[in-house]
Amino acid sequence: MIKTIITSSEVHAVENDKLVGKIEFSLSNNDVTILHTYAYESGRRIGSLLMEAAIKWAETNHYRITPICSFAKKYLERT
Repeated sequence: MIKTIITSSEVHAVENDKLVGKIEFSLSNNDVTILHTYAYESGRRIGSLLMEAAIKWAETNHYRITPICSFAKKYLERT
């Protein structure tokens, strides 16, 4: 099972103590800028899982999301 962990500048996807993906972001004045999304294994929806965690965290904290990363832009357009 993949779990997500949010740090001060990244969202990590971890499975069996192994990092399987991450989002790098910056936070400034209630704005979360998503810089990069990395999924280290394809076909497992790791990028989507990371985005879901980032969106939930941003909504909970009343942050606005600004996607710079192309994956994040496409994900937000679709959802």
